[in-house]
Amino acid sequence: MKAGRIIDYIRRNGITSTCYAAAQHLHDMRVDLSYDREVKRRIKNGDGTDGAEDREHLPYEPLISILVPTYRPENRYFREMLRSVKRQTYGNFELLLGCGGGISENTNAALSEAKGDYIALLDQDDFIEPDALYLIAKEINKGASLIYTDEDKYDTGRDRYLRPFRKPGFDTELLLSNNYVCHFLAVKRELALKAGGFRSEYDGAQDHDLILRCAEYLGPGEARHVDKVLYHWRIHDGSTAGDPGEKSYAHGAGKRAIEDHLKRNGIGADVTETEHRGFYRVRYHAKPSGGDAYIMHLGAGIHPLGRDNEEEMRAYLDANPGIGAIGGRVIDTFGRILSSGYLRTGDGGILPLFRGMDHHMSGEFHLAGLRRKVDIISNQCILIRSALEDCMDTDSGRMCEKIRKRGYDVVIDPQMVFVRRS
Repeated sequence: MKAGRIIDYIRRNGITSTCYAAAQHLHDMRVDLSYDREVKRRIKNGDGTDGAEDREHLPYEPLISILVPTYRPENRYFREMLRSVKRQTYGNFELLLGCGGGISENTNAALSEAKGDYIALLDQDDFIEPDALYLIAKEINKGASLIYTDEDKYDTGRDRYLRPFRKPGFDTELLLSNNYVCHFLAVKRELALKAGGFRSEYDGAQDHDLILRCAEYLGPGEARHVDKVLYHWRIHDGSTAGDPGEKSYAHGAGKRAIEDHLKRNGIGADVTETEHRGFYRVRYHAKPSGGDAYIMHLGAGIHPLGRDNEEEMRAYLDANPGIGAIGGRVIDTFGRILSSGYLRTGDGGILPLFRGMDHHMSGEFHLAGLRRKVDIISNQCILIRSALEDCMDTDSGRMCEKIRKRGYDVVIDPQMVFVRRS
């Protein structure tokens, strides 16, 4: 971590929080070293880094317009970006460069000339894998209107690949905390235009703003995630990839983008930035509602750490009619996470999120502390709508399936902390 970032973090959050952030940073560095070795091995062996994706016939080969907003690009990085586009194994694309204004203005200039059915967003000094467009086109053939991929960072000075971000599925709840979608993003051109294109007053968070507006028009299954690192965000002197703190103007823009989304949807809430730059917390305004609208279930020995936990969880369900139940995080008396939501794996297993981690840690990309949709929340710490009380079950997975069959999602809020004392 750069000295300036450490001082800024201490000033905003204090010494204790900074120590936990430093411990998280050391963990991330160990992940980075392992990841770099893995990527270098694949490059050496030619394993999956040369566009050798198993290709299948695509019934529909849409024209994809790659939009690159430019501003005084450094020649060698710009050429490498162009080479990565030229190496694409999918041939039906066009590349458009926008210049002469701010980032949104330049992107809109390229968008206005785009002929493609879809647009894809690429920064002037980054680069993509050869099979990036092909894998996006595969998702388009499955009916996707918005597609995003995994990404990492490439440190030019030290020739290192780091910070692989293997992203969750599309989650509008998580988008209210951070633009985790980011790169590589492709959107149906018609959808981008319907949403209003890029807005210069949100420069720095213009993609986040666009994604939130596009999400308001998406139907079920229209947003797709390609779980493969296809985009490399370059770190070099002057870039923001290595130090997002250098892009401080973007944090205010991200906050305003979320506030605007909530306002468009008639939701009363306050948005604040968390201790991590570019990450946000939405606190919903409490509404007068019947005392029996929701029921809180807590297992034996489980008690809230926060005095207002239940009130805040009620306000959340009031503001989000599509959510059937919200779960809190349960920790033990040593501060270790016992329960913070669960995901189902592809092989039918269940993955407990962040179990055993100190609850002060934020996890990779700070996901451990963010409100999000999950497959399962624990029946030992749950606020559920009274109308769904009959879904309660001794098996948490079965309980959440019953809730889903009634047309509702479930959400975990790790900031609602409960402790099990027995």
